[in-house]
Amino acid sequence: MHKLDLHLVSWTRRAFDTREGRPERVLSRLTNGLAAGDILLLHDGHARRTAAGRPVLLEVLPPLIERCRAAGLQPVTLAEALPPRHAMV
Repeated sequence: MHKLDLHLVSWTRRAFDTREGRPERVLSRLTNGLAAGDILLLHDGHARRTAAGRPVLLEVLPPLIERCRAAGLQPVTLAEALPPRHAMV
């Protein structure tokens, strides 16, 4: 992996947003004890839908971001969290 400049990454919090249709349960899984450096696994496809038919992830994202910011955390993409890539020699 090192020679190919690859990074092994695993999540620290799993939302189960493909199985759980209740946004409050998904949000609770993601935010209970949330800390800097946590990596959240969220799905942008095949998400479970709420009783109203909306993807649960779309219901969860706004309060998730709000709670992160209230805790002094800045959400970033995985690419932003990783160290800069080095040119291969």
